[in-house]
Parts: sequence; C-alpha cells; structure tokens
Amino acid sequence: MMGKEKVMVTESVYKTWCRGERKERYFREGDVGNGVFSYDALDTEDFNGCDLFSDPEQLSTEGMAERNLMLERLKEVLTDLPEDEKELIFNLYVQEESLRQVSRQKHVPLSTLQYRHKKILKKLKINIEHKFD
Repeated sequence: MMGKEKVMVTESVYKTWCRGERKERYFREGDVGNGVFSYDALDTEDFNGCDLFSDPEQLSTEGMAERNLMLERLKEVLTDLPEDEKELIFNLYVQEESLRQVSRQKHVPLSTLQYRHKKILKKLKINIEHKFD
C-alpha cells in the first residue's frame, strides 16, 4: 500500500521490501534492548528532533571565526591606547565595574568618565573598522 492506495508489485519487489522492513525492525528492537534512543524518533513534519538538543546561542563556525578575528583586532587596537584609557576599559569590561564605581575610586566626575568612555569606544570602533579595510 502507498498511503491508502494498494499498488501491485512483483514477488521479488515485495520480498526485497519485506527484507528492508525486517532489517529496520531488527535494528529498532536492538536499540530498544540496548537503551539506545534516536533523535529521529522525535521528528515530525514541522519539527526536527535534533533541534531539541542544539544550543541556539552557540555560534556557527563562521560566527566563531569572525568573533576570533574581531578579538584579535581588538587586542591589537587596545595595545595602541594610552595607559589611562586601557585602565578604564580594563575596569569596565574585565573587572566589570560600573562607571559610577570607577568614578568613586579615581575621584573623577562621572560625566567626565562617561565622555572618556564614549570617546574610547568611538576610537576603538574606527580603528577596528579601519584594520578590516
């Protein structure tokens, strides 16, 4: 039967089909006996079972390569910054301190640090984009 329709076939075609069906059943029974589970068992017409176990936040290979290139460029550009700018970037992004915390520690007005931070980021962005050209 194909769907709900019967199809006439030769005996050899029928036996070949039965061998294939039996082989599939044999493997499924072995999997059940061995505690093996196939993601394909979760497949539907609209959904792929493997998607349940993938990490949507994981970058693709191309994304990881691009990220690594950007990190290398960022390292190069950061080495060109003056020490005080490096220190501010380090405090904010490595130490994960807020601008307010850095302002208190360094006794520098918050608005001044905000201005410097924006200026550094703009400088970094321009330098990184320039290195990609």
